[in-house]
Amino acid sequence: MFRESNLKYEEYNYISMPKLTILEKILVHLYTYRKYVDRYEYPVEMTQPGIAHAVGISVTHIPRNIKKLVSDGLVTLKKGHVSGKKKRVTVYFLTSLGLIRARELIERIEAQEVEVGNRYMKIGEIRKLTGLSYLEILKKIEKGEIEKDLRKSRSRVIFREIVPEMDVFVGRKRELKILSEWYENGEVMSIIAPRGMGKTSLIYHFLEEYEPGCGIIWLDIYEGRTWRSVKEIFKNLYGEDDILSILRREEILLILDGYYKVDDEFVSALNSLVKEELENSRIIVSMLSETPFYNRFYSKEDVENGRVWEINLGPLSYEEAKLLFEDIREDAFKRIYQMTKGHPRILTLLKRGRLREERGIALSPEQIHLLEYLATLKN
Repeated sequence: MFRESNLKYEEYNYISMPKLTILEKILVHLYTYRKYVDRYEYPVEMTQPGIAHAVGISVTHIPRNIKKLVSDGLVTLKKGHVSGKKKRVTVYFLTSLGLIRARELIERIEAQEVEVGNRYMKIGEIRKLTGLSYLEILKKIEKGEIEKDLRKSRSRVIFREIVPEMDVFVGRKRELKILSEWYENGEVMSIIAPRGMGKTSLIYHFLEEYEPGCGIIWLDIYEGRTWRSVKEIFKNLYGEDDILSILRREEILLILDGYYKVDDEFVSALNSLVKEELENSRIIVSMLSETPFYNRFYSKEDVENGRVWEINLGPLSYEEAKLLFEDIREDAFKRIYQMTKGHPRILTLLKRGRLREERGIALSPEQIHLLEYLATLKN
């Protein structure tokens, strides 16, 4: 239950603790992305579907609520590139007034006390311990589930920009074993592969299976991302931007997902971290195999002396790929494997019946048609 609080409400009343209105929830949610104004690519959480998911309502209810916030001068919008989308879509930001209102609301949420077990805790303290968003915390408090998350607070997501859409995951036992050995004995891991080989899925399932006992910061390294933007995130989380000092002081798994073309400062900063002792923290970098040599942040010597561990991720083996199509005739699957060459992304799209939806796959319409036919040939 919530402890009574003597809060003074302003005339523009977006604050009604402990319950939040939809408008309040949208303000709180968008506050997380207040520094994303001038980006080339935006997370899906800033779109209508992302907002709806965070707030916990249907997408169909978002437009009228957004319209109200826009008309009140609290939210603005623009067209932008979004991860996983081919065309530019509408993304939403808080205005200067919206930032003020959201910050006032968050300060009051943080100060609110909730009974957990035999004691009262401020929501701000719960957030620091669990890494959950304010909306997630309020939802779990309402359901009586927050104690469970506090018990699990050592292994938590402190910050994640995007929630990856996971493909069907099979095999990769060797790679998962290497990751677990690395986590016990190494500091920096580089996972290298062409697009669609399942780098992100491998990291995700390693976390699910291994459950490392540390805080997790998962960043999307889109093309053109600057090291300065990474430092901004750390400053927002810890009040300072000395990343090495934070990694040494805290126990963090820093995931830099999708490393490809970055500026010289990013390469230099990451190279410096490779040379340092990180104490109890770890870094995983998933890197496209086509990353230019001058953008690579470590050398062969760093691999040989154990400063950096490497996993070069290739296609699924015949046996691994067969796990996706166990009910398919053997002759049909052999043909599927020959045509796809064990490419994880193509195989999972075929499994889901979404092969025709994906652009950029090096398959002709005739080949796609044949693959879809072969996938219907059951035992």
